[in-house]
Amino acid sequence: TGGGSHSWSGQYNLTANMTWEVDLFGSIRQRVKAQREQFRASEEEYRGVMVSLCAQVATAYFSLRQYQQEWEVLDHNCESQLAVVNLTEARNRSGLASKLDVAQARQVYYGTLAQQPAMEARIIGVMNTLAVLLGQFPQDVVEGLSTPAPLPDYMEVVGVDVPASLLRRRPDVRQAERQVDAQAALLGAAKRDWLPRFFLDGSIGYASTELKSLPRAGSLSWQIAPSMSWTLFNGGQRTNTIRLNRAQLDEAITQYNQTVLTAMQEAATAMSAYTNSIEQIVATRQAFVQSQTALTLSLDLYKQGLTTFQSVLDAQRSLLGYEESLVQAQAASLTTLVQLYQALGGGWE
Repeated sequence: TGGGSHSWSGQYNLTANMTWEVDLFGSIRQRVKAQREQFRASEEEYRGVMVSLCAQVATAYFSLRQYQQEWEVLDHNCESQLAVVNLTEARNRSGLASKLDVAQARQVYYGTLAQQPAMEARIIGVMNTLAVLLGQFPQDVVEGLSTPAPLPDYMEVVGVDVPASLLRRRPDVRQAERQVDAQAALLGAAKRDWLPRFFLDGSIGYASTELKSLPRAGSLSWQIAPSMSWTLFNGGQRTNTIRLNRAQLDEAITQYNQTVLTAMQEAATAMSAYTNSIEQIVATRQAFVQSQTALTLSLDLYKQGLTTFQSVLDAQRSLLGYEESLVQAQAASLTTLVQLYQALGGGWE
C-alpha cells in the first residue's frame, strides 16, 4: 500500500514434506530389534504368570480333595470308634470291663469328632481360594466342588532329565534370554551412533499465486535433497551411553546365568521330591494296612479277655494317624508333581 493506492498479492501452497533416514550402518535396525526383544520378553513374562496361575489352581484343588478325604477318614473312624464305645459300655454293664475302658473309648471318639469342624473350615477356605484364582464367586465354586471326590491316584515315575535345552522352555529363562538380546542390540545401536547419519529430504506439492490454478499440472513442484548429520563432539554423552549399555548387558547376562542355575536347581529338587514321595506313599500304605490288621486283632483279643483295652486304644490311634498320613502323602506327591510341572516350564513330553 502507498500513495493512496492499494495492491494485493497472494501465494497458495499445498505441500507434503517427507524425510527418510537411510539406515546405512544399522542403528535403527538395532533399536527395532531391541524393542522387538523387549516385547517378546513381556510375552514370556505373561506365559510365566499363566504357568504359575495354573500351578496355584492345581495345588488348591488337590488341597481341597485332600481335606475332603481327610474329613471322610475322620467320619468313618468316628463310626468305628463309636462301635468300640458301645462295645465297652455293653461289657461294662456285664461286668467284663471297667468304667475306665468306657471313658478311654469315649475320649478317643470325641477327640476324633472334635477334628471335623476344623477340617470343614479348611475345606471352605480352600474353596474360597479357588474362587479367587478362577475369578468366580465363592458360591459358584462351592456348588461344583462341595461333593467330596478322591485324590487322583497317580504314582508313575516321570522320566525327565534336566538338560539346559529342556529348561529353556521355562518362560523365565526365555525372558532372561530376550533381555540379553535386547541389551545387546541397544549396545550395538549406541556404538553405531558414532557414525554419520544420512537422510533424504523430499517435498512435493502445488504452488500458485491464484487459488483456481493451484491444482493444475503447471503448479506442481517437487524437490529431493540428500543430507548428512555427523556429531563429532557432544561432551562425552555417547561414551557414557555406551558404558551404560555395556553395564546393562553384563547385568542381563548375569541375570540369565542366575535364572538358568535357579531353574536347574528347582527342577532337580522337584524331581527328587516327587520320586521320594512315591516311595513314601508305598511305605505309608503298608503301615496303614498293618494298622487295620492290628486293630482287628486287638479287638478280637480284647473280646476274649486276652489283652487290655490299652492295646485297642493304641490300635485306634495308629489307624487314624496312618490313614491320615496316607491321604497327606498322596496330596503331597501330587503337589510335588505340580511343582515339577512348574519347574519345567509347563509340562514335558
